Amino acid sequence: MERVLVAAAVRDVIPRSAKLMPFSSIVQSLFTTSQEWILLEIDTYLCYVAGLLILLLLLITKTSAAKFESTEGRLANYLLDGYNPQFRPYNKEYENKTFVDVMMTLSQIISVKEKSQEFTTSVYMQYDWLDDRFGWYPDDYDGITTVRIPCSSIWVPRIVLQNSIDGNFDVSLRTNALIQHDGKVSWLPPALYKSTCTIEVALFPFDWQNCTMVFRSATYDRTEMEFGIPIDTVYIDLSAFQSNGEWDILQRPVKINSNENDKTYQDITFYFIIRRKPQFYIINLIIPCILMSSLSCFVFYLPSISCEKMTLSISILLGETVFLFLIAQRMPETSLAVPLIAGYLLFVMILVIISVICSVVVCNVHYRSNTTHSMPDWIVWIFMEKLAPLLKVERPSEEESGACSARPRRCSSVSTRKAMKQRSEWKPPSEILFDHQASRLGFRARHYLNEYGMTGINIAAPENGSFVPPSFKKLPKGFQPAADSIDYIANQKKEENEMGQSQDDWGYVALILDRLLLWVYLATFTLGTLFFFLQTKFAYYPEKLN
Repeated sequence: MERVLVAAAVRDVIPRSAKLMPFSSIVQSLFTTSQEWILLEIDTYLCYVAGLLILLLLLITKTSAAKFESTEGRLANYLLDGYNPQFRPYNKEYENKTFVDVMMTLSQIISVKEKSQEFTTSVYMQYDWLDDRFGWYPDDYDGITTVRIPCSSIWVPRIVLQNSIDGNFDVSLRTNALIQHDGKVSWLPPALYKSTCTIEVALFPFDWQNCTMVFRSATYDRTEMEFGIPIDTVYIDLSAFQSNGEWDILQRPVKINSNENDKTYQDITFYFIIRRKPQFYIINLIIPCILMSSLSCFVFYLPSISCEKMTLSISILLGETVFLFLIAQRMPETSLAVPLIAGYLLFVMILVIISVICSVVVCNVHYRSNTTHSMPDWIVWIFMEKLAPLLKVERPSEEESGACSARPRRCSSVSTRKAMKQRSEWKPPSEILFDHQASRLGFRARHYLNEYGMTGINIAAPENGSFVPPSFKKLPKGFQPAADSIDYIANQKKEENEMGQSQDDWGYVALILDRLLLWVYLATFTLGTLFFFLQTKFAYYPEKLN
């Protein structure tokens, strides 16, 4: 074959129009022909000489290559001589089926994207099958038992990822195949797969996921090629495996699936049951959310007069809205379930909105007075007599508070104020003024307050009046304007006193209502927080297998 090629090359070098002439004719022609013709004949002989040199060089190269060819190269040429990679190997042991063992070695779980429901892994696939067309005696080839041949030169199974999400169904790099002397072929290509993974968000961020990778032959069905699994789990080489910072692998089983109704269907599924490591979300999401939500409890501890109740509640509501927005950006857009942390945020936002409404009601109660509202008896009985001792918000007595002695009208009880009001209905203002000033002027008072807070008549005084000098019984005309002015001032002071006492009573009711809402809100917030996060303790989690 090589000689024919060399001869053809020589023919291409030598001009086709050249004719070989005897040497004597050339000498004779030196004296009979022109100089151009002589040069043409010389060029023709030089072409013949060049062709012979090329032929000699090719023969020497071929001999050297045959002499220095490696044994592995000779074996590869022997195996591929007449081999057709378009046809699969037939094995009579498996009813002319091609039996392929499939195994996966996991290198790394790169990421699990909840938003796009994408599961990215770096793996090494291993395919083993038997090809009867390969086989040799190791003694004939210097004891070689394994040879490496490019996979493009032999038949390899076309097994693709069926649930790929990015359209890349095949392996990443088509490496060489290892062929043993008994015909067993092993192919270990690396791959970077992106598969679909349905994310269950009900327990986020304390959730676990079941991500699968389904492989199937793209060329043959079950009647022509059948799968096998040497081991029933995904293999992990601890020396080369790189763990993921967010997910922990619990189980990794492998299963071959078939359909009884369809005899041609078969696939092999690799399961990755993984559990999320919640430390990142606990520190960066859950704890800040709980701390911010707990501030809403102190809304009812703020005094109503500060007018900062609604401001604090709305600020907390805005902060929780930001947290809810961040969670919505990460979770898939699904209506099948609500994430645990999102449900907790909604619960706290409802509580904060209720606290705003309650704060408005408390402020309305605090700023009431007797000019707009009269206090019913049931409010006095429920709040002042029942809830105040229970919630430990009783008013200080006059002896305990120094301010009460300076301002006795603001520290009297409700029953005392009722008695004074009844007394003021039948007692003239001048008598009230005289009773207050009698002791200072050295006179005996007409009236006094008994132990029940009611007005009594001083029995030491005559029935028609007290011991008053005659000059005080009838005022001169010049003092009448002064007496009218004193009477007017006394009425104004009485009204101010009654208004102040009414405002104090409504403020006291608002304080009791604040303390009651504080304990109710705190209990609801605590129980709701425990209810949401204790669900993770009673939820089902797969056991971790080594």
